[in-house]
Amino acid sequence: MTSDSTASGSWPGAPAPHTAGPHTTGGHLPQLQGAPVRLIASDIDGTILSYRSAQTGVLSPRTVEAFHAAKAAGIVVVLVTGRPVRALRAISETLANLGPVVASNGAVTYDLYRDELIASDPLSAAALFQTKDLIAGLDPQVTFAAETLDHLHLEESFARGSLWFDEERRRAVGITDEELRFGPLDLTLQRDSLGSAVTPGAEVGRRHVSDSVVKLLAKTGAHEPDAFLSEAQRRIGQLATVTHSAPGVSMLEISSRGVNKAAALQRFAAGLGIDPGATIAFGDMPNDVEMLRWAGTSWAVGSGHPAAQAAATRVTASCDEDGVADVIEQLLDGRLT
Repeated sequence: MTSDSTASGSWPGAPAPHTAGPHTTGGHLPQLQGAPVRLIASDIDGTILSYRSAQTGVLSPRTVEAFHAAKAAGIVVVLVTGRPVRALRAISETLANLGPVVASNGAVTYDLYRDELIASDPLSAAALFQTKDLIAGLDPQVTFAAETLDHLHLEESFARGSLWFDEERRRAVGITDEELRFGPLDLTLQRDSLGSAVTPGAEVGRRHVSDSVVKLLAKTGAHEPDAFLSEAQRRIGQLATVTHSAPGVSMLEISSRGVNKAAALQRFAAGLGIDPGATIAFGDMPNDVEMLRWAGTSWAVGSGHPAAQAAATRVTASCDEDGVADVIEQLLDGRLT
């Protein structure tokens, strides 16, 4: 793991974890079950952002207002998502420059305000290529992609039919040609001296420790999503963490073993002196399960996956009905028990 001191709280409005005041005492913070709520952790796609709006990133005005109000009340707000960092800037700005975000299913924690890496847990090259071979053995039709901090490596068969393969659509959502590397992963990635799989020739500045792979993607049309996930977990669970987050799409999201949203959120919260009991969380898909279980109180949206609803403490209205905003409004108004 790589890290710096950003987790101690240095973005606009960040609480100082060891100073007196409402951020640490909870004296003026909204209460839930008699205890202050100090941290809101929320997934994005399918939770606060409709899947219909995923490419535009346009949140509903009610959701934006609710998150602004939570931040104004002194609650730390952190987005915890499967998205890469580069797909979070506009959403973070809409929600009043949140600062740190947990991205890539917990493999990356990044301060968007300072534009600096806080922590990352990349896949080793050995685990990545062994995992890739095992999944290919499960389904010869599977196609692969790999995410780094700055690049997306894509087999052409993975990209075909998607916005990544269409130059006009890519540019419309702000994806540059420089970010993409097309071709078999065995050719577009190389091993570095530390054993990570990295983008060859990538310039790494002060913000990034390396341009190493933080998430491997595997997609097929031959299996139902949950069945594909279950079989992959059986085959590669000792090598890596595998989950999925795209409803109706058989696409695995694979991270270094032990990496998930809960582990990264726990590390972030601990840096602020915040425990699970002072945290509420929101999610909708299997990649949210660990986070929903970790938080003191959690909600799955009514439109969410059954696994997320089973893991959460409670269920709110659907994403399209602004279920998360409804919970935050009730919390801030003192109507939530």
